[in-house]
Amino acid sequence: MIIELSNGLLAFFLVHGHYGFILVLCRVLGSLQNVELIYSINYDKKELLRFNSTENKVAAYTEYAMKWADDFNKKPEWLHMEAEKAIADCKRFGQLYLPEVEKTVKPEVTVRSVRQASGKNPAMLICSAYDFYPKPIKLTWMRDDKEVTTDVTSTEELADGDWYYQIHSHLEYFPKPGEKISCVVEHASSHKPMIYDLDSSLSESDRNKFITGAAGVVLGVIMAAGGLIYYKRKHTAGSQCSEPLQTISNAEEQ
Repeated sequence: MIIELSNGLLAFFLVHGHYGFILVLCRVLGSLQNVELIYSINYDKKELLRFNSTENKVAAYTEYAMKWADDFNKKPEWLHMEAEKAIADCKRFGQLYLPEVEKTVKPEVTVRSVRQASGKNPAMLICSAYDFYPKPIKLTWMRDDKEVTTDVTSTEELADGDWYYQIHSHLEYFPKPGEKISCVVEHASSHKPMIYDLDSSLSESDRNKFITGAAGVVLGVIMAAGGLIYYKRKHTAGSQCSEPLQTISNAEEQ
């Protein structure tokens, strides 16, 4: 792991719009016990000189700067001493800010269907990772434990505006019975790849259709039962009313 910390930036301006700046970078190579110092002098958008503490040498990038580099490289002890002072400052700076830089937040991942296959049109799945930090992340699709490299489209890491990121990957495919589809997420928050399988149960749209159909069936049963009860009651009431009339009619005939 390499982390670069900007320890200082000094800018100055000269006449006729010419300007230059000195950039100091601390490169943390694994831990604060191993810090490399980069000291760069730039002028008019060109790098003139660069000092690297690992090599303890100044490199020139223009003919004009070669004499400066030669003069500096004639004093290796002085270069080393000055570098050690700057590296000590880098380490103090790193102790304050590295805990935040090295902080990781595990992504929240969902895998779901967004389109069903229809005729020649393939189905589409989406794998979404939300609220993760730091930014670098990798999403990979697997079908029956084999990586899918075609018909996959992914967004870039999108900033949420609160230091966290999100990313989305789409897979177009024609489903096969019994297959297993997974989204593999690789991120600094986990020491091993995180695998998220597609739920083989009904998709959201299928569940909605199923619920709607079930509700229709239940409603139909209720209405049929209500009609049957109404019919039976009406039929029973009609029979009870006809019996007294039949008795009166029989009495008159006698």
